[in-house]
Amino acid sequence: MMTGEQRENAWRFCTTVSTRLPELCTRNASFRGEITRLYQNWQVDAVGTDAKARLLLSLALYSLILDHPRSGETDWEEIATADILERVVTRPTYELFASLPSLGREDEGHVQALKFISYQFGTSAGPSATANYWAHLITAVSRFLEQVSTVSSEESPTCKTILLMAQ
Repeated sequence: MMTGEQRENAWRFCTTVSTRLPELCTRNASFRGEITRLYQNWQVDAVGTDAKARLLLSLALYSLILDHPRSGETDWEEIATADILERVVTRPTYELFASLPSLGREDEGHVQALKFISYQFGTSAGPSATANYWAHLITAVSRFLEQVSTVSSEESPTCKTILLMAQ
């Protein structure tokens, strides 16, 4: 069981990784253009979508850390991007929101928006704007994680790879 302080440290680690990931990926002009075109085709707000994609990455990574408590940041750095993507795609969405530490006002707002979107996605009987947006978020996360593999030339880079390359 993790203490409150360990949870806070884990959340900080998750937000650091999820912030550096898009920064690393968008250094590549071609990838930045691809993401921009996707957002334009989806007709979504780029800034808001990026923020929600980063938060979704943080939530998935945090969920992995909670499920397999590791001794500290050195162990967390070894979590592979493939595991993060699998968590985003396969984890029941309500589990991504479990046991969150105290969040800042902005993060809390994004968490509430993601909860609403994910729950609407889960209850939608057919195509809807909310279901499409959730699918777009998962696609954006997937593209960012795939880009790290391309940039790093590793099949399944780790959080450490992201942190080192984004410096």
